Amino acid sequence: MQQMNERAVTVIGGGVSGCAAALAAAARGVDVTLIEQRPQRQTPLHETQVPAELVGTADLGGEQPDRAIGLLKAELGHLCPIPLECAHQARTGEQSLIVDRRRFAELLAGRIEADGHVAISREEARALPDGPVVVATGPATWSPLARALHQAAGMSFRFAFMGRPPLVSADGIDLSAAIREPLYPGAEPALFLPISDAAVEELARRIADGTRDEPPELSKDVALANEMEPIERVAHAPGELADGVLRGPLGPETQVSSPALCLVADDAEESAFHVEGFVTALTRDAQREALQAVGAMAQVEIVRPAMVHRLPWLPGAVLATMQLRRTRRVLLAGTLTGAAGYIEALATGAIAGLNAARLARGDAPALPPLECLTGALCHALAAAPAEDARMLQANFGMLPLRQEDEGKPKSERRERQVAEAMRAVESFAAW
Repeated sequence: MQQMNERAVTVIGGGVSGCAAALAAAARGVDVTLIEQRPQRQTPLHETQVPAELVGTADLGGEQPDRAIGLLKAELGHLCPIPLECAHQARTGEQSLIVDRRRFAELLAGRIEADGHVAISREEARALPDGPVVVATGPATWSPLARALHQAAGMSFRFAFMGRPPLVSADGIDLSAAIREPLYPGAEPALFLPISDAAVEELARRIADGTRDEPPELSKDVALANEMEPIERVAHAPGELADGVLRGPLGPETQVSSPALCLVADDAEESAFHVEGFVTALTRDAQREALQAVGAMAQVEIVRPAMVHRLPWLPGAVLATMQLRRTRRVLLAGTLTGAAGYIEALATGAIAGLNAARLARGDAPALPPLECLTGALCHALAAAPAEDARMLQANFGMLPLRQEDEGKPKSERRERQVAEAMRAVESFAAW
């Protein structure tokens, strides 16, 4: 481990937000210790011990700057470009920034390990260390660190729920009848496995009868933060299951007759697939048994099970600088702030890392400008009410509107907002 000095920053959590924080601080000449608890304490969300492992799907979204996720990526090019550089190196999608998950993690971990300002410490953080510290532990925020964070924030955690589909091995799937088509016009091509009505009935029965392992707070009235629905909520009605989760691709020229399972490749070699829409709290064995109701998946093997997991977060606990209001040497990043989404995690991580570096250098934290989407997101997270709060994703509605925008077409408004956002973030990042 490197020799620490008075200009040191600690980052707790080696997910994408923690990696962005570490890289953003290191890029500004500050020594960083990145604490990652794996393998000392493994989590049910991860397959590997590599930092920056994506625990959900491999889709990082579109790149058009007139879309919120695309603008956020363009701004990251100024704030913390390395994660996006790694994403493009690991890219498998053409229409969207879909990546080979394992390659992306290995590339980003390699860049961190090669950075002379960053040292990775494989241990479980049980307290908040002295000095500027970024906490980016996401769903793996467990006691006693959770208790220390609760005391530092002076408020209780809220909980949201996130779902992900299963990852299955290609070796156990008969792809002879699969059809490659985009899910909707302009989307990335995926593989579709047509399913008979009898198979839908059997699939619904197995889902309904299967053993579950879901968070105790998750009731049928609780919506998931990433707008997915557990498949068991519709399994009692095979028709609804077929028309919703198994509806097949959309568009007038589709060759797929519904219902169908949608498979999205996890890597360039298509050695494993995400079963899109199959979000469930069924146990691993129950998931396999349910999927085996589909003839082409009779030999299916689960590489990584679907899961509905709990996300702790602290609504309104941070300032727009990502500092805790109550303990300002502590900064948050990722889902702990109430931000949902991979790119939002990178954006909040970049701001937290940048400001942790400023604190370590004895400078005042920098307030990200409202005119850029990263700044607007940070301000929205800071303004989140403690009561009736919800997790946020970046959107153009967060950006300020000008009086001269009134009556203009959306395309013209967006063009002005994008240009202004890029000027603002470039100036902000150049301190």
